[in-house]
Amino acid sequence: MAYTADQIEKHTIVARLSVSIYRMDDDQLVTVLNLLENKSGLAAPANTLATEPASQNSSPNIRRQMIIARIFILINQLDKDTLLLRLRPFHHPDFRWVREYPRLSCYLQVDFAAGGKAYRSSIRDISASGVFIETGDSFKPGQEIALCFTLSESNEMLPFKLKGRVTRLYPDGIGVQYLNMTKYQRDIINTLIEKIH
Repeated sequence: MAYTADQIEKHTIVARLSVSIYRMDDDQLVTVLNLLENKSGLAAPANTLATEPASQNSSPNIRRQMIIARIFILINQLDKDTLLLRLRPFHHPDFRWVREYPRLSCYLQVDFAAGGKAYRSSIRDISASGVFIETGDSFKPGQEIALCFTLSESNEMLPFKLKGRVTRLYPDGIGVQYLNMTKYQRDIINTLIEKIH
């Protein structure tokens, strides 16, 4: 039986999510459950297993397993895009991977230009949809920048010249989403990341 690309991507997401779930404390599990049920806020909703009073025969461990079971039922019911969308607000460090494409920590030199100025810095992490650039300079959300960096594959240098948009601001850098990436370029980055993972 052949699987679609979305089914394969969802399987990868579920595999990564499974590892994280068993490391979470009860409050974090409730947060994930709320997000998957498309409920706003981090407090447990009134109708979930998490807030039902424990009976004399149930233990905290049984209630925890019931919450985890409910999470996996919801995961199986949701398509890949909905699953990613609902998990995106969850900012726990275990969920930094919850993006459309896997992200790889790295150290790459990057030259970039924005607002008529040229900069040289380092890419701290990369995915097939964007990069995090270390910088102390000021940028604005939505600002367009031109990027130039090089990846290597089997001693072959692969230069990338791309346009991007600043999507996030951090004290130590900026998150940049690619604007003009071709499918070929995206596939190259994604393949390299998957090989390293």
